[in-house]
Amino acid sequence: MKRIVAFKSYYKDFMASLSREEQLKIRRVLALFRTQNMIPHHFIKYIGDGIHELRITLPNREGRLLFIYDGDTMVILFNCFIKKSQKTPGKEIEKAKRLKKEYEKSK
Repeated sequence: MKRIVAFKSYYKDFMASLSREEQLKIRRVLALFRTQNMIPHHFIKYIGDGIHELRITLPNREGRLLFIYDGDTMVILFNCFIKKSQKTPGKEIEKAKRLKKEYEKSK
């Protein structure tokens, strides 16, 4: 079983901005991710530099949680966001890279 850890309060803040239905959907996907060894490719995309994107289809929009693996731990980075275009915004990827470095220094 994977352990899922939120880095700082960004994930919590993101969840607070969502409807109850959207929060439940994200929690269900994370529960699946926590317990399953094989996750369908449409849920996870490798972004680069050790950063992955967890893709969650919400009612009428797409949610994204950028994360890294730390052994068997999934560390959710702060740039959880609602996707507004086809491509993951470069600023979100840069935030994830910066937070990855910050996380690694804090270990």
